[in-house]
Amino acid sequence: MPLSPLSPNLYGSWEALADGLQVQRLALHLPQLREQLLTPPPSVTLLAQAPPSMLTTRPAALAEPAAEAVVAQAGLQHWLRLPAAYGTADAGTNPLAASADQVADTLLEGVTDPAVRAAVAAVCAAAAWWVGAFAVIRHLGVHHSSLQPVDSEIALETLQSATSIVALGTAQRILAEQLRTAAADEAVRMAYCRAITESIVIESRLPELLEELGELRLVDLVSTSIPWRGRFTKYAGGTGAGQVE
Repeated sequence: MPLSPLSPNLYGSWEALADGLQVQRLALHLPQLREQLLTPPPSVTLLAQAPPSMLTTRPAALAEPAAEAVVAQAGLQHWLRLPAAYGTADAGTNPLAASADQVADTLLEGVTDPAVRAAVAAVCAAAAWWVGAFAVIRHLGVHHSSLQPVDSEIALETLQSATSIVALGTAQRILAEQLRTAAADEAVRMAYCRAITESIVIESRLPELLEELGELRLVDLVSTSIPWRGRFTKYAGGTGAGQVE
């Protein structure tokens, strides 16, 4: 008898749940996102140099079939598809993009496989859009622990730090999948090791950053992106976030 495919492990199941949550939240709030992009009130503009339209600038399209296959293998098609569909065009450079690009450059040092390089760069660039999109509608959300409306401002530096973490997490998923399923060379293995090392270094800073972000959607996006001790704690213990949404 043919063997059935292996079922995902518990870690993979939590990861799939987190992915679905991000997509669901974006779908639920597309009308609000469009509204802020068309007629943003002054109070919504985070900083003079970061209007909503720039924070949601559409990343460059990934046109290489081999790289698209690498992304699909890691289950991250949605990560690129939604920015391509809902990103703004001709809005200038996303001020979060440099943080995402720096993560890709750091991890890809020595990696020569063009498909892996393009895939990692693409998911990192998309991370800037996801953080920017949730930041644009942040004022419509609630605090991740108190579930009270969020009315505080947020610094651009905080969003840049969040982007670096989200980019690191998605890039790590690409690299991990390559090590699991492909004949990855030593350079890819070292890139994955660098991603793990960066995650360990970031962990001590993460709780403070989550409090700076405050808002539920941004906190969930960042906190579930990289492996750390508190990654799925809220899901395992139950949350009121579903009621809020």
